Amino acid sequence: MVRTSLTIISLFIGSWALALPGHAQKTAKSAPKLTAAIVKKLGYTDKFAKDNNAVWTLKNGVKIYSSYPYGQKIRGFVGPTPLFLAVDQQQKIVGLALAPNEETPEYLPLMKPLLKVWNGKTLKEAQTFTPDAITGATFTSKAIIENVKATAKAVSK
Repeated sequence: MVRTSLTIISLFIGSWALALPGHAQKTAKSAPKLTAAIVKKLGYTDKFAKDNNAVWTLKNGVKIYSSYPYGQKIRGFVGPTPLFLAVDQQQKIVGLALAPNEETPEYLPLMKPLLKVWNGKTLKEAQTFTPDAITGATFTSKAIIENVKATAKAVSK
């Protein structure tokens, strides 16, 4: 009984250690692509033009920024959690959408409220804003928060 309990504890500790940020995690091999489906998640149906590898502009002037260049080393539970920030002409965030990632799919719907808390905040405000992480998906939440902050800092004018 004692031996079995120790084995279970060892397996639990070992699997928990593998989930720690920076430990045996995958890195993003290339920048995520903005798609019409992601633009729709941001609340738009406009066609978009690519300005460079990390910025797209909608017809209405909204810019969509990829967090990839600024947060490649920011890790969630499984690995990188890139996202897209939609920013209006007044430098206010009007939407966030996760890019494809390898986080646990069952937990991603929990992120919806977290993705909305930045709406209406300026890029300057977003750099210092720290909402609460989502219980049960703390690593993913913290990675999203850090990606938003890093991207907002890099692209603010």
